[in-house]
Amino acid sequence: MPPIPEPDASATGGMYDVKESGIQFRHTPSLPTPANGDEFLKRLKSGFQFNVLERPSKNELVFEIIGVDVSFANALRRIMIAEIPTMALEHVYMWNNTGLIHDEVLSHRLGLVPLNVDPRLFDEYGHDLDENGEMAFTDRNTIVFRLNVVCGKNEVDDEKIQKRSNAQWKAEGLISGYDVEVAQQSKKEKDAKKKVGGDDDGEMKEEVEEPSVMNLSIADRAAADAATSNLNKSSTPIDTPHRPFTKHIYTRDLLWCPQGEQLSKFPLHSSGVGSGFGGGIRPLHEDILLAKLRPGQVIELEAHARKGIGKDHAKWSPVATASYRLMPSIEVVKPIYDELAEELVNWMEPGVFKLEEADEAGHRVKAVVVNPYACTMSRNFMRNPVLKESIKMSRIPNHFIFSVESVGMMEPAIIVAEALKVLKNKASNLSVLVDEAEAMNE
Repeated sequence: MPPIPEPDASATGGMYDVKESGIQFRHTPSLPTPANGDEFLKRLKSGFQFNVLERPSKNELVFEIIGVDVSFANALRRIMIAEIPTMALEHVYMWNNTGLIHDEVLSHRLGLVPLNVDPRLFDEYGHDLDENGEMAFTDRNTIVFRLNVVCGKNEVDDEKIQKRSNAQWKAEGLISGYDVEVAQQSKKEKDAKKKVGGDDDGEMKEEVEEPSVMNLSIADRAAADAATSNLNKSSTPIDTPHRPFTKHIYTRDLLWCPQGEQLSKFPLHSSGVGSGFGGGIRPLHEDILLAKLRPGQVIELEAHARKGIGKDHAKWSPVATASYRLMPSIEVVKPIYDELAEELVNWMEPGVFKLEEADEAGHRVKAVVVNPYACTMSRNFMRNPVLKESIKMSRIPNHFIFSVESVGMMEPAIIVAEALKVLKNKASNLSVLVDEAEAMNE
């Protein structure tokens, strides 16, 4: 855990005190307003800090920003949600759909399927022009998928249809989730043989897990590990007796149609980006249910993925959640001993306080603050009038703790870096506009 900085009330102009009835802002003497931009930048650089607190999983990042205004923090959060480009299915050409799910509903479901591809490797549609000067589809701005599925009379008949279809798709150069799985497995076997044949006499070292800053429980970590281990595993549908055969259509049935040089840039044996299964350009999760078909029903369509931002549609948002909270400040005003200390530790969030052996005569233990990062501002201790007068709880206005959870196509650290680039460009554009406005007034 990083060292806990002492709050500078003069830089914030006050503190948010947590009372039993709510939150009150306590004003304190603040620094004078900067005389010019240079003084503002100098003051900002001297107090600015950016610290990564922890990475609970590959798709999660917890970091803190110190010494900035709430407008900066909120701008960064909104940019991560709505202005970081990603790739998503935008146009769906429905050739045939005799299933129960309507065309527009199926198209909407396809659009929300996250794609395991780095959007920075693609251009926005409209940059490439054809011979007539019109916008053109190219392998640099469009990803093409197809979905051609037919439901057989029964499971045996459906397997025969699937085998014939697989042979046809391979002949056409189309790639399904099953092909990627085979290529990945083959690569793993080759890597395993290399390790066995090599001179690797190093001993296995036991990894020592660092304590969690946010005090994530063992149960939370176990749940995250279980979810990760089941990722992309083939799920077997449950058939209901005495009902017609039902075919379940998953994202693994989507066929990637490599365009131009896409197959050489995204080979099937690659590890992929983000947290996905990797290999080629595939949906991030291969087990997302798209539709269900009964015997004789067919779905034939082609879908084109393009680059976009979450401001236009939520399907382009790279984050599941991006939020921040103010850093808690907990001060023990009066010493808390024995039974009261044990009661406080049980009432507060785990890890905020701990019991230490008391040095004072006549007392066994005392409560001390060890990790304010884990505090979620619970006010349960205020039920006890003694504890209420013994603890002072507040929030620091210029200290923000961010929690970013990526959908998976980009790692959260990359999303934060891209958001800072967008914010920098916005500031540069605003500076240019201000200079132009001043020049016009002269």
